[in-house]
Amino acid sequence: MYERLNELPILDRYPSRIPAPVWNAWRRYRGRQHHEACFGLEGLPPLSLLLEEDAWVILDSSLYDLPILAWTEFQEAEGRGLHEPVPCTVLHYHQGASKVRNPVLELMQQELERRMRPKTPVHLELRR
Repeated sequence: MYERLNELPILDRYPSRIPAPVWNAWRRYRGRQHHEACFGLEGLPPLSLLLEEDAWVILDSSLYDLPILAWTEFQEAEGRGLHEPVPCTVLHYHQGASKVRNPVLELMQQELERRMRPKTPVHLELRR
């Protein structure tokens, strides 16, 4: 887990749920041998998102990678359906964390799906 999460005071901590489409995109991405990811968030500079196995952390690079918000303690049940959200714990480290939480989840899903698309288009040749 991102070490700075343990070094800084938590402003708020509460149970939440990861929407099923976001969690499923993460599972597919992770299943393709991608265990960690870090990328900038388009439209939300200077924020970036660090995705680790046990925590997803929004970082502010203008504040020396200060954590803004983190999703932790994922509770993916064995028999969870693909349509069901995944319980987790959300940690706020910044007073503006709640404003970016949902937009970041949407951007995360879009970015992971973009990264999983084939790099080169597949062309099918029709025979007559």
